[in-house]
Amino acid sequence: MVETSGRLRRWSQAAGSGVVLCVGAGVLLFYVNRLFAELPLYAGDEGAYLINALYARERAWAPQVYPSVQPVANTLYFAIVRLVDALSLNVIPWMRLIGALSYFGGLALLYLVAARECGRKLAAGFLLIAALFPYYRFAFAAMPDGVYAGLLCLVAFVVYRVYATRPLLGAALVGGLAAALVLVKPHGVVVVPAFVALCLVQAVVGRGPIPPVLARLALFAAAFMAVGAGIELAAGRSLEQAMTFFRGSAYAQHLGQEAVARAPAMAALSAASMGGLCAVLLSVPLVAAVAGWLRDRREGPGVLSAGGLALLFVALCLAGTLAMVTIFAFRMAGIEAETRRLWGRYFEFYTPMLWLLAARPLAVWERLATTRGRLLAAAGVIAGLGALLGVFALGVRLFPWDGTAVTAFAAPDVVAFPFGDLGGSRLIAVLATAAVALATLAGVSVRAAWPAYFVVLGLLSTRADDAWVGEIAQRWRAIEHELHVADALAVERAAPAVVFVDGLNEGHVAYLRLRGRAIIRLASPGPIAEDALAGFNSAVVIGPHPIGEGWRTVFEGRELTIYAREAPAQ
Repeated sequence: MVETSGRLRRWSQAAGSGVVLCVGAGVLLFYVNRLFAELPLYAGDEGAYLINALYARERAWAPQVYPSVQPVANTLYFAIVRLVDALSLNVIPWMRLIGALSYFGGLALLYLVAARECGRKLAAGFLLIAALFPYYRFAFAAMPDGVYAGLLCLVAFVVYRVYATRPLLGAALVGGLAAALVLVKPHGVVVVPAFVALCLVQAVVGRGPIPPVLARLALFAAAFMAVGAGIELAAGRSLEQAMTFFRGSAYAQHLGQEAVARAPAMAALSAASMGGLCAVLLSVPLVAAVAGWLRDRREGPGVLSAGGLALLFVALCLAGTLAMVTIFAFRMAGIEAETRRLWGRYFEFYTPMLWLLAARPLAVWERLATTRGRLLAAAGVIAGLGALLGVFALGVRLFPWDGTAVTAFAAPDVVAFPFGDLGGSRLIAVLATAAVALATLAGVSVRAAWPAYFVVLGLLSTRADDAWVGEIAQRWRAIEHELHVADALAVERAAPAVVFVDGLNEGHVAYLRLRGRAIIRLASPGPIAEDALAGFNSAVVIGPHPIGEGWRTVFEGRELTIYAREAPAQ
């Protein structure tokens, strides 16, 4: 009887794991399908990166062609884009693939760390948790997020392998990789304070001498500056620009803005929302890691293990990122569109990294955790959930282009599944969060409960993403087809041509589709003013903006209209 009961339990666990795997794979395949779209889906961000990478020289010669494009300077990422463009027929799908491969390749590196720490079988369970976390949305995008996450995983792997055993080599490698990370995405500057803090913590814990720590930090700084400045000089930057590569052009401008009266409140709201989400996603691995560290300290003072160093380093990077985004929210508080937003995209990728790096303390914690320890982890999840609901009540907004898993909490609308309605998306996410906290408290294996939880978040957040993209993708397809007509009728035959758009999204799509050969202008509400048309013989208008007398309609589509002058301008 006991044997039969045990067999049934094993079968039910296997069946449950199979369902979780199948559903998780379905969510992943949904984003794999996005590899092949020819135009940016996230037109604002993807478009800005691609335009600055592919048309930097043309825009330097004639900045008036499209003066509204955001000034981003991700030098190393742009070099990758240009190389792929030179070697392929369509750069956008390839950049999406490179981002996805970088992200999953980085997780594979951290799996190797987990396997060395606790064995392959246990590590595979934590790899499943990491792989099912739904950060795919930005990994499968023509943006630097996937490459950035993968490169940060590489930095953590280097910390694990050589930081303690070959300290000077480790400092040089981490410094050089940190510079490369900054030039992929400016957020990489958080590695600098994280590495400094890591060195100081190890010196305090290990009670070691200070001079070797100073030598390590000096070598780190030298490698950081040498690699960063070298890449910038190779890209044609001036010496002054090269020596300040770590500032980030767009972010330096944002952080230079004057703070407004409500800035402290907006910064506190941003910090509370990010802290709440981190508590939901990371309370369990962080509690397990701290419990393991305290257990080791009770057995006697000593240096941190290689796994502990890598875990602490990534946790410090996360803390630095949250601080950076909080400062950003403080400085941007005067711009309504940038406030009350939860920027999960900037830090959610730390979740799979920390779950993998905490594999060993988690495996020990599952065996040895007391009720008090499990209660602390579950309470952290519930406290984070309460913080999220609180900031939502205070007006924090969730957009599909700002976050991944967190958009499962996007709105209290009804979720329609093939087998019927299951209530509000936020309600389902709240119930799932409460259920995984209860499972943690009850002693259910984290390798069983948390993959299922991340699959639920993946389903809900993907539904929100699909609703948004499904609506906008149809419009992008229509604009793309009609821009082919505009290319033939207005740009090729009647240059110079001007394209009037309602916003940057349409402007980026038009600029990329017309290969930078038309002048892009943001249209004011209402008709196009005659002085805006001076000097042009043809005009393409995306949106409801009629043109006055002296122009005839050449083509009228669903999204755009092409006009030509009755008499060419002299």
